[in-house]
Amino acid sequence: MMKKNTLKAGLLAIVASTTLLTAGVSAADDHQGNHGGKQGYHQMKGKHGGHHDLRKMFRGLDLTAEQKTEMKALFTAHRDEMKQNRPSKEDRAAQKAQMLDFITTTNFSEDAVRQAFAAKQEARQQKAVDMLKLQNQAYQLLTPEQQEKFKQRFTKHHKR
Repeated sequence: MMKKNTLKAGLLAIVASTTLLTAGVSAADDHQGNHGGKQGYHQMKGKHGGHHDLRKMFRGLDLTAEQKTEMKALFTAHRDEMKQNRPSKEDRAAQKAQMLDFITTTNFSEDAVRQAFAAKQEARQQKAVDMLKLQNQAYQLLTPEQQEKFKQRFTKHHKR
């Protein structure tokens, strides 16, 4: 009799913990931003796309209406350029197929893998250069006083 109650209690504990865990995971997904029913998280999703941090960098600098318009145009042009330069669906599928080939091949070629990753790294590096170029262009729109305030805020933020 005691064994039956222990088994029931154990099963009840498992069911209860699974229910709580599922509810917690579901709430975390909702909190992290499954916007519009889209699944997953991506840094470029959301109201401002990937430029939210850029906008944040220049917040509090008392930008003029003209500066705000120029920065918005700059960010929009950059976003449009990024969309145009994004690999096509077919290219991304080909990259995934290539990774699967690397994993499943009987004749593993370390050189071929290194070459594939070097190409990916080069693309990442170009994106980083483009982002810094955009930030520089936005910085150049600032007055000398705003530039000084920006430098102080940047230094303060990156000391953390």
